[in-house]
Amino acid sequence: MSNFKAIIDLFGLSAEEAAAYLKAEPADIVRWCTTNDSPPIEVWQAVVTLFDTIRFAAEDAAKATDLDDLEATDLNSLSFPPPARLAANANCPLKGPERAARAMAVASLARVFV
Repeated sequence: MSNFKAIIDLFGLSAEEAAAYLKAEPADIVRWCTTNDSPPIEVWQAVVTLFDTIRFAAEDAAKATDLDDLEATDLNSLSFPPPARLAANANCPLKGPERAARAMAVASLARVFV
């Protein structure tokens, strides 16, 4: 598996969603995922931007959580509003990055209990 595919999988994007977000052809996405061919620098820059957007959204969600009454048994049922950083990004109407941000936020909150 290519590193590019690992990133696309982490973001929860299909080849079609990745192509739309990254402004690339779906066939190019598949090629970059299944071979050692590397995307152009512009694609890597967009990947970094999306990663940062997800990371900041996760940090915001974790910071906004009320820790006073939180117990470890609550972690699996926490809900977060759609991350404003992702919802405000017109280039990112994607559910995968939202799920990734939620997962990262819950993992960050789990640190309180370990």
